[in-house]
Amino acid sequence: MGHGGRVYGGRSEDERRADRRQRLLDAGLDLFGTEGWSGTTIEKLCTHASVATRSLYEEFASREALLLAVYEAIVNDVLAEVVPRVIGGRGDARRQVRLGIQGYVDYLTADPRKAAIAHREIRVAGTLESARHASVSRFARVIAHQAQLPNPEGRGRILALALAGAVNEVMVSWVAHADPRPDPGPMIEVLVELFEKALFDD
Repeated sequence: MGHGGRVYGGRSEDERRADRRQRLLDAGLDLFGTEGWSGTTIEKLCTHASVATRSLYEEFASREALLLAVYEAIVNDVLAEVVPRVIGGRGDARRQVRLGIQGYVDYLTADPRKAAIAHREIRVAGTLESARHASVSRFARVIAHQAQLPNPEGRGRILALALAGAVNEVMVSWVAHADPRPDPGPMIEVLVELFEKALFDD
């Protein structure tokens, strides 16, 4: 027996468990992102992931814990998508703003399930509000850093939070819109204008 545990069906215990966890994350993305927090039961998640209820609880302490894991994966992925774009535009602050906003909005609106989880279902769950706020603060720190805002613990922090909150609320509105959802282009333009006025206008 190796480090990964007993081999069964050509896969170690660790490999089987990683596969099971990924199936649950995929089920969470699909169900929380389409049927919503209220419409997604433990039973539905397990059926969708083809796992036993006991197996879900071996990976996640609760339904909330699974939603949080899906949400954090979305946040990490969108940052991994956006930050390199912004860095690539270094030297032109206005271009950095556009690249960052367009990257964020495009990434989430390309998969409405991710947008719904990041901007609606995490709020609907209620008990995860502190995690949501922590992510907004994380985006605010990225804004403050990339825009080189002065006084990052005072006025700069407040401004960055206000801008991150504006993006958040615009996306909340997009998610709430009945299908077909509106073209994200006008949202991007308004947000770019807002950021430019806040960051560059005297």
